[in-house]
Amino acid sequence: MAVGKPRSFACAIAALALLVALAPATPATAKAKRPFGSRALAPGATGKDVRFLQRSLTRLGIPTGIDGVFGKGTRRSVSALEAQKGWFVNGVVSKKEAKRIKKILGKRRVSGGYFVQGYVNPTISVTAKKRGSAAVKVLDSGGNLEHSIPLDFSGPETRGVGWNGMTAAGPAPDGTYQLKLADANTAGASVSGGQSEPFGMHLRTFPVPGAHHYGGAGSRFGAPRSGHTHMGQDVAASCGERLYVVETGTVSVRAYQASGAGYYVVVHGGPTGTDSVYMHMQNAGWAPAGTPVYAGQQIGKVGNTGSSSGCHLHFERWSTPGWYVGGGAYDPLPELQYWDSYS
Repeated sequence: MAVGKPRSFACAIAALALLVALAPATPATAKAKRPFGSRALAPGATGKDVRFLQRSLTRLGIPTGIDGVFGKGTRRSVSALEAQKGWFVNGVVSKKEAKRIKKILGKRRVSGGYFVQGYVNPTISVTAKKRGSAAVKVLDSGGNLEHSIPLDFSGPETRGVGWNGMTAAGPAPDGTYQLKLADANTAGASVSGGQSEPFGMHLRTFPVPGAHHYGGAGSRFGAPRSGHTHMGQDVAASCGERLYVVETGTVSVRAYQASGAGYYVVVHGGPTGTDSVYMHMQNAGWAPAGTPVYAGQQIGKVGNTGSSSGCHLHFERWSTPGWYVGGGAYDPLPELQYWDSYS
């Protein structure tokens, strides 16, 4: 197969499942706006508060699918949390339990979230009283030194010192970090503002920020198609929903294929060299090949172009060196579920 020419990624087999998954979205709109804790959550519930619960369970060490639908998997996770905490085990989140969950999360809360080499970096303001040197330490959640940023001042001044998530060894692992002034300080420097509280740093973000669903078996990587297998994961979402850049990098392909992918974009990740592929987009998108893009930046909109039935994102992940240039496609669902847990 020629590079830059995808084979037909027909999603017709999964179309009915995707449309069924999206169908309840309209009547559930009012419920979806309810904040977590405003009602009891039990099997059958849907909405943003259910997604908040699912993300919370994942953050608390109980991996849970994040689709906004309280199904059997979510009930098992809730029961596991209840048993772990010594609460009454029934798989239902009462308002009282919701308060308990928020209290637990509050103890782990961080101020701000950032992406490696993203548009915005965590930055603190450092004010020096005189000429001299200082350093800003990047500490992980255990207080261990992850990175150091040396500073030299020619005299009294205030300077913003940012960190882009990179270390001498490469991208910092996903986690919670804090910027602090090192003890060695000949400039009489002090922190005078900025991101002084702990913050989250992640390499990647989830591509669909709005309501979405992973569909059924036909939406999965490896599902049978006419003459080939499905090489990505379908994420059902409303037509026109935003699509975000997963990892900071460069657009390597922007093209159209009527018989398969429709409007599609390939983004080559800068820190890792892996590729993310977005298919069936609503239109060509704004960024031509060669454009630098950043994690969390909009790259396009969910569509139904090419060989597709029902609005959704067909999303692929390719190992280094990338899409049809020596890399290999792999199942993106585990990554998607992880990114979904904090995005």
